[in-house]
Amino acid sequence: MRKSFFILLFVFAINHSKAQDISQIIAGSLADANKYATEYMRPFAEGEINNLSKGWFSTARTHKFLGFDISINGQFAIIPTEKQNFTFNNADYSTMKLNDIGSSASLPTMMGGTSSQMINVNSTVNGQAASTSFTAPKGIGDDLKKNLSFLPISTPLPVVQIGIGLLKHTDFKLRYFPKSGAGGNVEIGVFGLAVQHEFSNYLPFIKKVPFLHLSALVGYSKIDASFKPNLNNGSSVQSTNSSAGYNISAFTLQGIATVKFSLLELYTAVGYSSGTSAINLNGDYTITYNTGLPAPNNNQTTVTKKDPIALNYKSNGITNTWGVRLNLTILKVYADYTFANYNTVGVGIALAVR
Repeated sequence: MRKSFFILLFVFAINHSKAQDISQIIAGSLADANKYATEYMRPFAEGEINNLSKGWFSTARTHKFLGFDISINGQFAIIPTEKQNFTFNNADYSTMKLNDIGSSASLPTMMGGTSSQMINVNSTVNGQAASTSFTAPKGIGDDLKKNLSFLPISTPLPVVQIGIGLLKHTDFKLRYFPKSGAGGNVEIGVFGLAVQHEFSNYLPFIKKVPFLHLSALVGYSKIDASFKPNLNNGSSVQSTNSSAGYNISAFTLQGIATVKFSLLELYTAVGYSSGTSAINLNGDYTITYNTGLPAPNNNQTTVTKKDPIALNYKSNGITNTWGVRLNLTILKVYADYTFANYNTVGVGIALAVR
């Protein structure tokens, strides 16, 4: 099952490699650092909320008693072009300013590309004026284009779940992975539960159309992930106990319809999804500044900041899914597209026993 997390681990690995660049923003005031980080992380955080609420179904049909399925699917929330960058305005920040004559600039979000824009930080440290500078953090967009070139820029999320028929016309679905090391310094834990009930048999007119099935689904899932970036090498921001935490939770309510042919099945759903995500950078961080004073007082000064970043996001709205499934005896292969706050592509396979 651990291998099914390869896409998510890929994203975390990129984050890990860029963590030193991203950490530079905490050289500014905590208010400025959190303002910058909020916009930088927004498309990733909101995209993953949308991903987590998806992938619960590929048919409106439910299992017979003790029938079951095991499925693996990938969800890819497409990042709109306008959310691959954000506008940095000097007027919005007290300690951070662009290192040129301009008062604003378009900078990459986490899902964007590269930038050579320098940002100056001017603050008061230990009672004296101090300064430093950093290059605007890069996004992972170029890495995604290289490694997932068959998709537009997207936040990926793999989902593994099982479903079983325990009550008449009712499936219970479970996502579970105990939080544990999943490679390197990364830890991931997953839990999710959904109930799907088919009500086709309650409607007399549906009984006359045996290839049409209707059901409703309600589901909740969450992910708790963390990793430990290496911030102990030649940088103006260093830490020996840094830890980045990421928590997502998502709720969804869906009405599902399926038209089943011999081998082919078409499905659609309309519903509502909502969720939250929290991103935290914890630990003690020592930032080194230049005093800018003439010799012999041109020494550097340092300050330590504790748990500097705490970000929270929400995303909700109506969703509309359209998909197709190929039924090859017990093997099911499916793909769908969801219209939502972040349109989402889903692909998956399942082993199902009715």
